[in-house]
Amino acid sequence: MAGINDRSKNDKGGGKDTTVTNIYRPIAPKPSPPILLSPSELLNRYNKLLDRYPLRTKMVTSAIVSAFGSALGSFLSSSNANNKQSNNQRQSSSRINWVDVFSYAIHGGLINAPICHYWFEWLATNGPSSNTSSVLVDQLVVQPPLLILMFVCLDVLRANIRASIGQFREENVVGKALSAAGPAVVDSWRFWPFAVYFTFKYLKKKHYTVALNLCSVAWTAYLAKGGGGGDGPSD
Repeated sequence: MAGINDRSKNDKGGGKDTTVTNIYRPIAPKPSPPILLSPSELLNRYNKLLDRYPLRTKMVTSAIVSAFGSALGSFLSSSNANNKQSNNQRQSSSRINWVDVFSYAIHGGLINAPICHYWFEWLATNGPSSNTSSVLVDQLVVQPPLLILMFVCLDVLRANIRASIGQFREENVVGKALSAAGPAVVDSWRFWPFAVYFTFKYLKKKHYTVALNLCSVAWTAYLAKGGGGGDGPSD
């Protein structure tokens, strides 16, 4: 009887607490990332991009930096020119040469960045062990041709951009495109649905692009001949 009484006392709370605690606590929501990142966080992300995509990251960086430098230079030169003029001839605002900005951006991103990327990779691996010798090789051997190439590319880019802008303004490019697009769309519905259908039906997926590119030969020849509302070959 004593053992039974002791057991009953333990069951009533005299022994260990047998209550099961709730271990499933609500999880606090994660704080949303800040909209404006700190400079150190930006630098860490940029270094990760350099590690994963070195060439593309350098190309984008060079394009942005070159464009910013060109815009800043044209802004400062325009401001200095305005300060030298009289009050009657002074322009209302400083002018940025956007042709130069785009020219420097294209050269920096597509030409200068890839050349510098592969050159410095080669120089770090196969160049002199001394930093001083590496600088001399870079400045005396590589930089002069790069500067000549830069000025040639910038002149070509400026001329092409100005010519494109002038042609776009003078020849009513948008109006001609809209007038030619209507008949071309109708004619494309007579050709491309069948080409795409038979390509999907009889060819493998890896051959889709090649087959449609071959079909585009006939379509391009038709447009160049003057079909679809186009002007055809020009003199």
